[in-house]
Amino acid sequence: MKVSLSPEFTLPRDVQSGARGVSRSFEEHLMQIAESNLKERMDGELAAILEQGRRIAKSMSLSDLKKYRNMVANFLKLCIAQGLSCKEERLSPRFGRSKALTIIKTVNQKLLALAEALLSENKDSIKILALTDEIRGLLLDLYA
Repeated sequence: MKVSLSPEFTLPRDVQSGARGVSRSFEEHLMQIAESNLKERMDGELAAILEQGRRIAKSMSLSDLKKYRNMVANFLKLCIAQGLSCKEERLSPRFGRSKALTIIKTVNQKLLALAEALLSENKDSIKILALTDEIRGLLLDLYA
């Protein structure tokens, strides 16, 4: 059995426009909640990374360093997965060649320097704290 509707069978205009307005505001509200959840999650990750950096300076153990590196890697993966931009800086040294430094490469270099500082015989806690603060600053630059 076929039911045919007349072309005049539509919803009144006030019902149609009201439904569209509600969906837009709901979508905006949903996006705002998702952004705030992401911000809270990333703030929590940064706080945990900072605490783990302090723990490294106190204990100077390789297991804490491994946990720290995993936390930083997870934070970077989260940034990339959520579509945050990878900031790139262009530097022009004296010889005219432009050089691009990405923050992720710089974070990796700082992590390697931190590992070297922990493995060296002269374990300087101030140097280790400085390196963890530099890494945290780079992560904040990427996040902001």
